[in-house]
Amino acid sequence: MLTSMTGMASLNGTSGPYDWSMELRGVNNKGLDIRTRVPEWLVGFEQTARKAISSQIARGSLQFSLKISHDAGQGQRHIDPDKLEQILTNAAVLAERAMQKGLSVAPLGLSDIAAQNGFIDADANTEAQQEIQKDLAVKLPELIGQFQASRKAEGAALQRILAGTVQQMDELIGQAQDTLEGRAERFEENFRAAVARLKQEVEPERLAQEMAILAVKSDITEEIDRLQAHIAAAQALLTSDLPSGRKLDFLMQEFNREANTLCSKSSSTALTAIGLEMKVLIDQMREQVQNVE
Repeated sequence: MLTSMTGMASLNGTSGPYDWSMELRGVNNKGLDIRTRVPEWLVGFEQTARKAISSQIARGSLQFSLKISHDAGQGQRHIDPDKLEQILTNAAVLAERAMQKGLSVAPLGLSDIAAQNGFIDADANTEAQQEIQKDLAVKLPELIGQFQASRKAEGAALQRILAGTVQQMDELIGQAQDTLEGRAERFEENFRAAVARLKQEVEPERLAQEMAILAVKSDITEEIDRLQAHIAAAQALLTSDLPSGRKLDFLMQEFNREANTLCSKSSSTALTAIGLEMKVLIDQMREQVQNVE
């Protein structure tokens, strides 16, 4: 079963005096890129989240965010005197330097102090914060499980689309193979007709030699064989439980290579039309494959 790289999951709850909400989002990416937004005072939880996510997910650009608010009914907030003194000192130095340069600075407000972490929770470094870390660590697997479920649901849709497109490719390969029947006779007829239009006499041995050279150059048997092998490989990857996005992406390149060669060797409008249809399907598959883990 394929897994998409796109998904989203969220959880929320309470722990002591805190309300919290976690969210995990993912989109496609060549590798695994995890970005986190975690309150600074939860020391070490960012690494806990990264380790839990990377143990379950192989590819994707992921955004993990954690928001925590303090229940005003269960605690108070107070000023950290040392931190406030540092903020005010820095503001005074900035104002003095600005005046020396002939610049004016707006007065510092309470909102400016709060933005500089001038206030801290009363429960900082207490059992309440240690307890919320434990609660969040327990909830992480549930969040990741929901996220994986959403990615697998979209992966199932991708699998149906890709399986249908691979089937269409297989049918086109069969049509291309059908054109090989009687192709040698038609090729000889067309070649002799072209030589006749030149109104020049050509020795039979030379004529046979040139026909043989052109026949070899336009032979698509090997391309058909390789395309059939690629179909079998794609079908196997679509039913694999392992991450197969990279392999499918590489396989699309191989499909495209063979389709291009088939078109370049084509000596009939029917075969050219089949080759062009193949290229359209390959582009459609390549677009879908970009979202597969």
